[in-house]
Amino acid sequence: MATGKSSCLLIFFMLAAFSDFAQPVNFDRHLIDSLEQVLPKSANDTNKVNTLVLLSEMYQGKIDYDRSLSYARMADTISQQLKYDRGRVRSLAQIAFVYAGTGNWPKSFAAVDEVWPIAQKVYPEQLTFLCNIMFMNYGFRYELNTAKSWGLKALNEPAFAKLPDAEKWPTYMQLVLVYANLDSLDIAEYYASFLKKYIKNKLPAPAFPENAYRALGLLERRKKNYEQAIDYLRRDTANATGLAQVYDELNQTDAAIYYAKIGLDYATLRKTSPDVIECSSILARLYENTDTALAYKYLKIHLDAKDSLYRSNLREEEEGRALAKQKEQFQHESQATNLRNRIIQVSLVALAAVFLISALLFLRNNRIKQTANRKLEKAYGDLKATQAQLIQSEKMASLGELTAGIAHEIQNPLNFVNNFSEVNKELVNELKTQLAKGNSAEAEAIADNITQNEEKIIHHGKRADAIVKGMLQHSRTSSGQKEPTDINALADEYVRLAYHGFRAKDKLFNAELTTSFDQAVGKIKVVPQEIGRVLLNLINNAFYAVNEKARLRSAPGGYEPRVVVRTKKLGDKIEIVVEDNGNGIPQNIIDKIFQPFFTTKPTGQGTGLGLSLAYDIVKAHGGEIKVETKEGIGTEFSIQLPMTPKSNKSQ
Repeated sequence: MATGKSSCLLIFFMLAAFSDFAQPVNFDRHLIDSLEQVLPKSANDTNKVNTLVLLSEMYQGKIDYDRSLSYARMADTISQQLKYDRGRVRSLAQIAFVYAGTGNWPKSFAAVDEVWPIAQKVYPEQLTFLCNIMFMNYGFRYELNTAKSWGLKALNEPAFAKLPDAEKWPTYMQLVLVYANLDSLDIAEYYASFLKKYIKNKLPAPAFPENAYRALGLLERRKKNYEQAIDYLRRDTANATGLAQVYDELNQTDAAIYYAKIGLDYATLRKTSPDVIECSSILARLYENTDTALAYKYLKIHLDAKDSLYRSNLREEEEGRALAKQKEQFQHESQATNLRNRIIQVSLVALAAVFLISALLFLRNNRIKQTANRKLEKAYGDLKATQAQLIQSEKMASLGELTAGIAHEIQNPLNFVNNFSEVNKELVNELKTQLAKGNSAEAEAIADNITQNEEKIIHHGKRADAIVKGMLQHSRTSSGQKEPTDINALADEYVRLAYHGFRAKDKLFNAELTTSFDQAVGKIKVVPQEIGRVLLNLINNAFYAVNEKARLRSAPGGYEPRVVVRTKKLGDKIEIVVEDNGNGIPQNIIDKIFQPFFTTKPTGQGTGLGLSLAYDIVKAHGGEIKVETKEGIGTEFSIQLPMTPKSNKSQ
């Protein structure tokens, strides 16, 4: 049967075929020849821009990506000269679309970033198309949840409702793809109903190319309705790869090999790398036990295609991130230099004031001495206020991490509420229609569907309410009072919040997160908000360490970032451990890490107060915090807290 990885790859090669039907334009050789003859003689005006975009679209449909990009860039250049913003939107969107269709997502992202604000101002009708392009890019990267959010954004764009059916179906198809791959088959079936309606209404080609049957074939395959899947996929010869997957799952080896070879030949001809990758993978696996020479041949094709597709994109992405980091670091260093200069100036002024006050203390009487003392007290108060502001800044940073985590936690139930609300809106209209017709049986069935959807809305609404209440309980201002707290639940909650918060800052971050909680730990008296802040800081530091090691490629090939959080009961104490396999902490600074304002992070990325506050909080609870590290291997922070508190107050 096909593996999970193979299933995930299905959306990949289907997205590669998206260029065949997102904005279909028939390839007309005679028309192209005529346009290319008159084009050099024509003036640079809006008509020329539109002609260039048309040529780009037709050459893209002919799989001539170089000419397609060339004409789109010419259209963009002339649009800039004319200050023709609608022409810029069309040309940049076409550039982004071509790059998305060829799997070059860094350049596609860059084009969408450039065109989006222009489209919002002058051409909002194109926003749905741009959302579809972003769906393709994130689908190529296997980030299915992000791809789903762009599919839903396309659906919710105000201009979407005004589009003709010939331009709506790609969005429905994308939602079928992503929900089917996320195993949300009921929602996928809902969006598939729109595609089936278009089939029933016989939407004419090229408005509804038969490649769209891939989405329906995928859904039926995920539902194990193989006969229906085969029926959909056989409606277009371009779907040989999908048929190969179906027969592979059915263990019909001969048929799977037959269609995989057809799909490989077709994909090689059209330079569709994702299909080449999938078909060669199937063939290499199926020939493994019968013909090792053929298996090796197809495995080499698979690896070469995969390497070719991803290598250039990863290099461009890394170069872009490096340039952005250098720019950001330069800005932070400039800000830090200005801040240091201001601090030095303030310090010199304060020092001069101290000397002046000291001189006056020797020259003035007791009354002047009292005045000087008041000034000193004020200066000391200002210093304490500054320290408090720095500490508050660190706490607000932690709150930011919590907020990002909360946002992720409530996103899923809110998505369900929104989706089923939209469905109910349409069902209510259908109910009115059936009642007007007097179809009481159909009306009752629709009412039952509405009731079921309302139950789902209520369920997910209560779920979101419970999540918010739970999160607010741990993010509210601390009263400083200790209370019995389930340490395992607290650790598990802050692990999730830290992970989602870090992912909110860096979408590319990924790490293996393992938890191991000793059920004997139970509840102990602590200030949960403060212990949570300690855990959040340690876990975030672990994520930062493994992310830096992966990003800088300082580890040998095959490095997999890993963070472990575990608890254990040790006699009359409990232990919480946060372990990572990052680069470790150099021995020459290990004694400084708990000092206030000491940090190894680049300027602007850390206050140096996180571990200092964690140390104070743990000490105030009568516990201790330790660190063990090996350079190049990893770091382990352990917190030990007494089962019976030694103090009734905490910092």
